[in-house]
Amino acid sequence: MLRVFVSWFAAGVLFFQVPLFAQQPAAPVSGEVHSHAEHGPHGGELLEIGKEEFHAELVIDETKKQLAIFLMDSKVKDFVALDVPFLAVNLKMAGKPVQMKLKPMPQEIDKPGFASRFGITSKELLDALHGGHADAKLALKIGSKAYAVKLVHDHDHAGHNHGPAVKK
Repeated sequence: MLRVFVSWFAAGVLFFQVPLFAQQPAAPVSGEVHSHAEHGPHGGELLEIGKEEFHAELVIDETKKQLAIFLMDSKVKDFVALDVPFLAVNLKMAGKPVQMKLKPMPQEIDKPGFASRFGITSKELLDALHGGHADAKLALKIGSKAYAVKLVHDHDHAGHNHGPAVKK
């Protein structure tokens, strides 16, 4: 009798376990993108998350001093939306650790309460990325796994348009 109770209890715990993190099913990205493309569907730089488990597209609007991160799957074909209050960017400014929060900016395809795009308006963050000495890292959690992704933005800006980062 005790064995039956323990088995039932264990099955109930596994069945009714509430996830600490929710993830929206992926939505298709418009247009065809090669899995090893250098730029994402918004013209931004692609960053690998984990061992190409996911990708982040870093899109910067220099004029508005805005930065956006679009989260995508391993093949850069579908968006991955998260149910989180923010994504963190950890960096050093004037030699001191700083954390900046990228707010959720849901796209039209995202389910209510989820976002596959996160953004911030910050001249200081963009200046730090351009300087290349901030050691900026995007910190996020997808499923039960935590990731730290180095934010790299070190190309020539002459005659170059990053495209729109954040639409309100």
